[in-house]
Amino acid sequence: MHSAAEPRPQPVMAGLTTEQAKAAAQYGPVLVLAGAGTGKTKTLTAAVVHRIAAGGLASGRVLAVTFTNKAATEMSGRIRTALDSGPAPSWLGTFHGLATRQLQIDPEVAGLRPGFDILDADDSRRVVKRTLNRVVKRTLKTLNLASGEDVAAIGRDPLKLMCSRLSKFKDNLITPDEAPAQVEAIIAEANRSGLPVDTHGLRASARVYADYQRRLRDANAADFGDLLLWPARAMQRSESYRSRWASRFDCVLADEFQDVNFAQFTWLRLLAAEHDEIFVVGDDDQSVYGWRGADVGYIRRFTRDFPNAAVYRLEENFRSTGHILAAANTVIAQDPARLGKTLFTRKPGGDPVEIVRFRNADTEASGIVSEISRRQAEGLAWDDMAVLYRSNALSRSFEEALMHARIPYALIGDVGFYQRAEIKDALALLRLAATPDDAQADEAFRRVINVPARSFGAKAMEIVEVEAAWRRVSLLVALETAPLPPKARAAGLGFVDAIRRTSRDPDATLADQLSLLLDATGYRGMLRDSRAETSEGRLENLQELVQLAGGFHTARELLDHAALSTGGPDEEETGRVQLMTLHKAKVWSSRTFSCRLGKRGCSRRTTASRLRSGGSPMSPSRAACTVSQSHIAITAAGPPPRHCSSTTFPTGIGSPAGCTSRA
Repeated sequence: MHSAAEPRPQPVMAGLTTEQAKAAAQYGPVLVLAGAGTGKTKTLTAAVVHRIAAGGLASGRVLAVTFTNKAATEMSGRIRTALDSGPAPSWLGTFHGLATRQLQIDPEVAGLRPGFDILDADDSRRVVKRTLNRVVKRTLKTLNLASGEDVAAIGRDPLKLMCSRLSKFKDNLITPDEAPAQVEAIIAEANRSGLPVDTHGLRASARVYADYQRRLRDANAADFGDLLLWPARAMQRSESYRSRWASRFDCVLADEFQDVNFAQFTWLRLLAAEHDEIFVVGDDDQSVYGWRGADVGYIRRFTRDFPNAAVYRLEENFRSTGHILAAANTVIAQDPARLGKTLFTRKPGGDPVEIVRFRNADTEASGIVSEISRRQAEGLAWDDMAVLYRSNALSRSFEEALMHARIPYALIGDVGFYQRAEIKDALALLRLAATPDDAQADEAFRRVINVPARSFGAKAMEIVEVEAAWRRVSLLVALETAPLPPKARAAGLGFVDAIRRTSRDPDATLADQLSLLLDATGYRGMLRDSRAETSEGRLENLQELVQLAGGFHTARELLDHAALSTGGPDEEETGRVQLMTLHKAKVWSSRTFSCRLGKRGCSRRTTASRLRSGGSPMSPSRAACTVSQSHIAITAAGPPPRHCSSTTFPTGIGSPAGCTSRA
């Protein structure tokens, strides 16, 4: 095992606990099991700074990975401060952000050309929809048929299921050429084991995958799954390629390691294979993203994958009160597979965790809002309170109750800035103006050619598509010669002229160009003339985007930034009660929580059944406990099921320490 270097008296080490400092100074493979609120970001930041300031590494030879842009920005600022304004690692960012840089340097490993586009989930879904229609068109009409063997096999929502299957292929580093064999192996194994298997649906997904990937390649585009798939596969297939990339870095550090999937783990391991200097921070008790491919097994078997690894446990919680931690420790202790640690705090016990049952959803929402009002009257700020729930569908009753009480609230993670329709439309116009003659912009053309309406329905688009395929040109170029009806032709040529005129202006800044496009194409005028209540807000969003564009030199820079961003420029909501799902709460903290666990049964029974059935080790109750600072109320609506009373926990768990119950 590599020995821990004696921490030098650096400013970044001065604020650490003994265990945090030891972990940050350790070299070789390092696993830091950091419980909620124990200073994991501080420790990871200190590890980066120690390797630069004490270890003498150049900042450009450090690769550090986080899961969100916000976390990366925060860490970068902390590192610069600790290094007396010295440079933070240039390779610090999210998995997708860093993999994008790798793919932009070597796009040929994915069969792409320089300057490729990155499709977000919505744009990718559009391409999958067209591909799915083509591949299974014999039995599927516009994705709405409820009959046919392939359709029944694909499911009630074929598009959603197909997108999920394609994503899983890529998360497991399976290429289109390998998918048919992989699918047949899955089917054969299921048949041997006597398990049910969606034979036709799986085979259809392999066919769709190949056609979908061909469409992306022809459009010089990559979806999010491609960003890690192709660099990782290239490093697996070519030792010289892997060595070239691995030799760029002297150490690799990763945050939230409990949430990595196979592609992310493989990418990290390949980059660290030269030196085994890999430092990961995570908490297997906080793994909540198994439903989207994360595998908690990678953190749990870290010491098997890296036999000489040092393991440190951060157990002192600086956020929550004693009662909250006691409840959290009791709940999570039921998971027999966990690596194990017990959180403690030097704070007083505080308020017991409340478990409250209401008659129905409306009385539940009313009761919670009354409690929020009472606490605000006692001096607690609106944005120090939050309501958590299992899924977004449960927010309705809380929104209505808050509106009725005139309490300001914000839906966290509802629709991101760059996912709003008007923002995506504006960026599509910008992409068209940047590359009007390139088929790479065809997806953008499809999105905005009929917004505002220009008589481009399905028939007109089919004419343009046929012309483009015959001439082998972009859709925008094809429109200029396509035999369209007079009305559509006149409107379409006006649109083309507006795009080309704007793109030819050499003196226009990016912000000017975007603003001109919105006016010349009639998009901004359409919103101004609209009587919809949302029009004013949409215009404000467009103005925000125009101002944001002023900070970029090229359209490509802005488009890449938008594709990789998880939120907008001003997504922080202040002065409002926060409403969010439990999964969103994983990366957010507040002083007071009311946690609604839905109508399916008693929340305490749900916790037990999830743990016993091998589900996510981080139960809803644990999620609330690990981010709240001072008070939690766990609520449920409707009468308790027979297996769970309103005041007792199921046999084998007992009432968690620090909890009180009332109906």
